[in-house]
Order: sequence, then C-alpha cells, then structure tokens
Amino acid sequence: MKTKEDVVEEFRKQSICEAAMRVVARKGMKDVTVQDIADEAGVAKGTIYIYFDSRDEILSRTMENATASLVDKLGAACRGCLGFRETLEKRVRTQIQHFDDNRDFFRLYLAMAEPFGERRLKQHPTYQTYLSQLQRLVRDAIARGEIREANVERLSISIASVIRDIILHRMIEREPPPLDSDVEFAVDFIMRGIAS
Repeated sequence: MKTKEDVVEEFRKQSICEAAMRVVARKGMKDVTVQDIADEAGVAKGTIYIYFDSRDEILSRTMENATASLVDKLGAACRGCLGFRETLEKRVRTQIQHFDDNRDFFRLYLAMAEPFGERRLKQHPTYQTYLSQLQRLVRDAIARGEIREANVERLSISIASVIRDIILHRMIEREPPPLDSDVEFAVDFIMRGIAS
C-alpha cells in the first residue's frame, strides 16, 4: 500500500519528467540543463535535486516512462491476433500512432539516439523489452511456418529499423501520408522480404 508521501513523490517525479520531455523536444538533449527543466516544471532547481541526483537521471527516467508506455501498448495491441501478419500490422499501427500522438516523446527518443546516445538507447531496458517482444513474435512465426527461417535477432532489428525510419520520415514531412498508407507499406515491405 502506497503512502500519501509515496503518491506525492511519484506525482512530482512524473511532473518533472514531463517537463524534461518538453524541454528536450524544444532544445535537444545536449543543451538541456537542470535549470531549464526546473523552469519548465515551475519549481526551484533545488526541488529537482530532492527527487533526482542529476540531469542524466531525469532524462533516463523520462525515457523509461515514455518507452514503457509504448511497450505496454504494443503488448496489448497483439492480444487476440491471428497470425504474424495481423500481429505485425497491429504493432506497426500502434507504434506509428503512438509517435504521431506523442511528438515530444519521439523528439526525446531521437535525442537519446544522437551520437553517443545510441549505445545508451540500445542498452535501455525498455528497448530490450521491445526487441524481446519482437523476437518472440518472429520466433513463433518461424515455428508456425508463417515466415522463412532466419536469424531471429537480426530479423527483429531489421523490422524495428523499417518501422523507426517510416516514423522518422513522418516526423519531418510537412504532410505525411495517411496512417493506413504507411502501415500497409511497412507491413507489405516486411512480409515480402520474410514470407515463407
């Protein structure tokens, strides 16, 4: 049972992380300071240090919260799916929609993937969970004969890369194609390459 103090602390940490996400979206990762985050959150800089030891801890927690939400959505989207193609389509749709709906999140994701941040992103526990989900789906599809035999890890990374790059282009395009069009393209492109 959480105490009132625990609930207040979690709320304050979450508010600070949301402020950090907005600041990173505007300024980029490397230019963000603890003072910027404090100003955005409407608190004193010293208040930030009550809850976090450093800027990097704030940004890491922010990324963890945002990616955990996506991973949960992806897991839920696939429940009840019949076969790999339907599962892939639901995952692609859910992921693109999540990034369309959470542009600040995506800007944080991109900032985390900047040089020297890419290694940190790939080692992040929620990214590893995302890849593990994908690997399990790929492994099961291979076992059912839905897709051809392949290196599960490499195939999962490749699928993740196709989806990520489509999302990236949606972010930079003035008028991205309709969601359905990009989902259909991604699923068709992936399935043509791996169909059994």
